[in-house]
Amino acid sequence: MKNIKIIFSISFIVLFSVAQAQKGETKLSISYNAALPMNDFKNVVSSTSFRGFNASVLHGVSDNLSIGLAVGFQDFYQKNGRQLYHFSDGTDVSAVVTNTIQTIPLLADVKYNFSPGSTVQPYVAAGAGANLISYNEMFGEFGNEQTKFKFAARPEAGLFIPFSNKISGFEIGVSYNIMPFQEGDIKNLNNLGIHAGLSLPLRK
Repeated sequence: MKNIKIIFSISFIVLFSVAQAQKGETKLSISYNAALPMNDFKNVVSSTSFRGFNASVLHGVSDNLSIGLAVGFQDFYQKNGRQLYHFSDGTDVSAVVTNTIQTIPLLADVKYNFSPGSTVQPYVAAGAGANLISYNEMFGEFGNEQTKFKFAARPEAGLFIPFSNKISGFEIGVSYNIMPFQEGDIKNLNNLGIHAGLSLPLRK
């Protein structure tokens, strides 16, 4: 958890440093995010995570194109009923198993707005970078917490609906989070994200 707090602090410092270093229109977007585990990840955590957020600072290099950095956080949790588990060394353990997984992707991000100036503005975005993963599988009271850095990528599509000032606005979208991770029965942490939030100008 200490490593997660450090990464949060560094991520936000980098995001705001990007905003201050650029000239032109720069926007901060902050959104609430829910995530649905996909593929093999569903074998470990099957329930949707409603504990997440996304944030980004993007600088407009043209009316359509913006580039910058994005950071996110998602907390996945599942508690399984008591079962008998068989291990490779021949031992059997009856336990309640709890899986907790937190992901913090820090991505270089690019966004393309198809209709700048319109009442409703569809966009696509893509990001790639590093992912800080905190994984803890607990057998009863005993856990094995691990923290790892892995690759992450995120294609995204959504809508930006500007307010009356034409700069700030409401944003809603979906993303597919590609998160390789090999640990026990887990092959990856891929998940489908749905987010909604605000996009605000930092400077012009």
